[in-house]
Amino acid sequence: MSHRLFAQIAFERALGNAAIKALKDSLAEKASFAAQTNWPKISPFSAQYDVDALSSELDQIVADRIRDVLDGPGLQVIERGELFFEPEIVALVNAAKAKHNDPG
Repeated sequence: MSHRLFAQIAFERALGNAAIKALKDSLAEKASFAAQTNWPKISPFSAQYDVDALSSELDQIVADRIRDVLDGPGLQVIERGELFFEPEIVALVNAAKAKHNDPG
């Protein structure tokens, strides 16, 4: 195998890991937002923004990041079993893959 092939594999792995990191970050942001807005208290900023609109925007961002993983080399990273320490991400992507493969 040539050095070029190893470089290409390393590049694809890095792209896949970047897509997975972006998915993890968007999930963390969504969870943080949900934790901040689910309190039974009145926030002084609650009148300044629409919580439901922001929540749906975060849902769309997560869906976009899942699509990035499915359409790019991130799926190969997951299928090779490199994310054994993050079973939630693997389960989420595998569920999205199954749904994508069987839309009906």
